Amino acid sequence: MLSTMHGVTLEQALNTDPERGPFELDFKQRISRAHSLIAADETSDISWPADIHEPTPDRESLDDPQHQATFDLVGLALAFAFLHEFRHVKYLADGDTPSTLPEEEIACDAYAREFMTSRVADYANKHGHRFIEVHQKRAAGIALAAIIIHAMTPTHAYWGNRQYPPIAERLTAMIGNYRLPADSSFWCFTACLLIALMRLENRSLDVVANSNEEIVNILLDRLR
Repeated sequence: MLSTMHGVTLEQALNTDPERGPFELDFKQRISRAHSLIAADETSDISWPADIHEPTPDRESLDDPQHQATFDLVGLALAFAFLHEFRHVKYLADGDTPSTLPEEEIACDAYAREFMTSRVADYANKHGHRFIEVHQKRAAGIALAAIIIHAMTPTHAYWGNRQYPPIAERLTAMIGNYRLPADSSFWCFTACLLIALMRLENRSLDVVANSNEEIVNILLDRLR
């Protein structure tokens, strides 16, 4: 917000935060811990971080609204992953897979995004929610899934290979071109996620933008 309000670069705005250093160190440590969890040969080898709630199917057991919001976003990100994999299975069953594996990955991302956002109005009306609230929440869950995919992708695979497309193409397929209002919380949330990725890679944040939506679009382009 400092950047968009005062016309300074993201880097300058971040430099005014006295808690930035410890926060970024904590973020990097958590990403490293996630890599360690993935690399574990057996679940018995996993030591769950003491300050993170263990996965639970019971949302109401979480008494902190922020923890409940995290529960929802993680659930949506997981739903995206399942839908992505389901599309792979359907391609195989139908015998109509795209001509290359990278094309199939993008197509599966597009399918999962479309599935989660195409009938938002029906769900909102049925459950008494506002359309924008449901749409931006699902979009935020998909954005979280995109950032998890990026964070878990080895650096050498960022530019793609015979199996996967460049990671930036997947980010754009999952995050780009949402038709949400400029003041939607999705843009602030997603801008923060993308800034975290840029900082994780020690990339320049000499970006000046007039809105969070513009920040998202600029950073998506920078990550290419």
